[in-house]
Order: sequence, then structure tokens, then C-alpha cells
Amino acid sequence: MVKKLNGIVWAFLCALLLIAFAGCSDKPKKDNGLTGFEQNLTNKDSVEVTQLVNTFFQYAEAGDYGSAAGMLYKNNVDSVYEEPQPLSNEEMASIKNMLSALPIKSHTIDYIKFKEVYDNEVKCTALIMEAHDNVPEIKTAFYFKPIDHLGKWRLCMVDSRRGDKTIITAEQKDSMQNLYNKEMRDKKRAQGKK
Repeated sequence: MVKKLNGIVWAFLCALLLIAFAGCSDKPKKDNGLTGFEQNLTNKDSVEVTQLVNTFFQYAEAGDYGSAAGMLYKNNVDSVYEEPQPLSNEEMASIKNMLSALPIKSHTIDYIKFKEVYDNEVKCTALIMEAHDNVPEIKTAFYFKPIDHLGKWRLCMVDSRRGDKTIITAEQKDSMQNLYNKEMRDKKRAQGKK
């Protein structure tokens, strides 16, 4: 009787082990931390967003503030499904006034962070005045919020007065910029090898 019971216990333990091993092999792969939207992005998306930002600054640096402001849209922070709308005349005038008060000499893209169709971020540093004598250079930061609406990228600015927030926290900004710079160096190296 004891031998029969031991046989049943062993059979039960073997069955448990088989189930455990089968369960382990069916585990999903580790999450890489990317959203579904991020996983579906292509290099084309990065290029389009970069071109939008660079075109905005080309207009601003040339003093064509109306064209720069005309590129911007506003998003509805309460509804992610609505199409971004062009700025109103008052909003365009406000952007033109801001740009004329900040005579931008040059710019750099510090980083681009894609997250969701409606929740992305581009941080840029604009040079207002170069360093001279004992005066350090004067810079300011711009935060853009590119939105992919039906496959077409629209350039919005982060507007905290309307409830917009940056998606990268202050603690993450330096590491995000370092990661972006590394990716750009790697891309240049890869292009140089072709």
C-alpha cells in the first residue's frame, strides 16, 4: 500500500514538474518598455518630425515669424482623438511676438521622444546670443509636441497654460539627451560605412 502511495506521489510530482516547465516555456518575452505606437514607428517618422522642427527654426532664424507660427497647431488636451487645429489669429500673433522678442541665431534638437500618437516630445535649445567678452551665451528651450493624426505629423508646442505637460521628467532630461546624441552618432557612423 505504501509503495502504491509512493508511486502516486511520484507520478503527481512528475506531472507538476512537467506543467511547471511547460508554463515557463510559454512565458511572454520581457517587455522592452516601448508602447505599441513606438514599436510601429519607422525612420520615416523621425525624419518627418526632425524636418518639421528644423523648418520651423529655419523660418524663425530668418525672421519669417509668420511662416514659423503658421506651421504650429494646437491640440485638445482633453480629447486625444480630435484633429489638431491651426492656431487662431490671436495665438499666431502671440507666437510671432515671442519669436521676434527672441532673435534665434541657431538651434539644436536635444532629443525626440515618441510615446503615443498624441503624446510625443521634442526638446530644442535655441541660441539667442553668442558669447562675447565676459557675457555667456544666451539660450532658451523650446518643447514641441508632434502629433501623428491619421498618418500625418502636426507640430504643436507644449502649452502649460492649457494643461500640457512634458512627457520627460526633469530628472530624465539629461539621460534622454545623451541617448539621443548617441543614436545620432551611431546613425552618422552607419551612413559613413555605406
